[in-house]
Amino acid sequence: MARTTIGLERFLALRARRGLRYGLVTNQAAVAPDGRPAWRAFADAGLGPARLFGPEHGFLGSAADAAPVPDGRFRGIPVRSLYGESAKPTPESLDGLDALVFDLQDVGCRYYTYLYTLAYAMEACAEAGLPLIVLDRPNPVGGLAVEGGPIAPEASSFVGGYGLPHRHGMTVGEFALYLRGEYYPGAPVEVVGLDGWERRSLWDDTGLPWSPPSPAMPTPAAALAYPGACLLEGTNLSEGRGTARPFDLVGAPWIDGERLREELAALGLPGVVFSSLYFRPSSSKYAGEDCGGALLSVVDPRAFRSLDCGVAVVRTAKALWPGEFEWKRDWEGLAPSFFDRLAGGPALREAVDRLAPLDECLALAYAGRDDFMARREPYLLY
Repeated sequence: MARTTIGLERFLALRARRGLRYGLVTNQAAVAPDGRPAWRAFADAGLGPARLFGPEHGFLGSAADAAPVPDGRFRGIPVRSLYGESAKPTPESLDGLDALVFDLQDVGCRYYTYLYTLAYAMEACAEAGLPLIVLDRPNPVGGLAVEGGPIAPEASSFVGGYGLPHRHGMTVGEFALYLRGEYYPGAPVEVVGLDGWERRSLWDDTGLPWSPPSPAMPTPAAALAYPGACLLEGTNLSEGRGTARPFDLVGAPWIDGERLREELAALGLPGVVFSSLYFRPSSSKYAGEDCGGALLSVVDPRAFRSLDCGVAVVRTAKALWPGEFEWKRDWEGLAPSFFDRLAGGPALREAVDRLAPLDECLALAYAGRDDFMARREPYLLY
């Protein structure tokens, strides 16, 4: 398959206008095919940028998850944080710009906050009458599979909103069109699309280099596991943060890894093989402690369904170790558990608590999926 041409390339070659003052929402993962970061590609083309904006993890991409990031400067360019005092660009931060350009690598999952950074940027640009130009990038987990059902408006937060399911199957450019069509009609948005990307494409099909979009997303394989494995963040199970395999590992000091492996293997989940092992996280949950657990290896990425796997892991751990398993408290107190915020409400947690059959748990997780599929259809570009 020929290499995918990304929006950054097409914008710089065909659409960019010298003499305009561009603001650029980006980080280190937004790279050109030759490895140059987007800010450098802009500079090499004589386009500034005049101002930089950084999402969660910061413009440099090195801050920990959920850690506030201050404003700063980079090589003399002002950097405004969109994960600090304000998640939305302020009128003052947009003052003097001719357009705001958004170029971030999404991972195809509703918990990933870059989606909401885009939504807030669109809202701010609509209020300021400022053009928003979205440079499209491939969805690393493909555009065919959609996992889970849409999140309800009353459950919306900065890790889930705008009616998205857990795995949404859109590129960031398609999501921008979805946002404009469903939530911000008339917003001045232009999407510079991809060439050579198909909905069935996974990252390895694009011929593009991978730069981690965030510290715990080192590989495209981690992105594939993320829609389900991130649910573990709402529990006292380690999701592998602080190891070389975040989101591919699950465990805790009180888990018998071989027993967990046996139970998960017996479920016959497609596209994945489980191995038992011990691991010791260097940070995050159980830092410095030996954890028993399981490693998931995706052997058929197109058959694998991460959400099904994540729900199965949580339910199995609850069934095998009911005395040790716990739900993580929600940090803002807006839900009984952080799991509810990720899952989109209490129904799935309550089903796991009563050890409902896995099929029933998955039916709850996928409720409304067909409605979302119909809703997103008009905004698909590829």
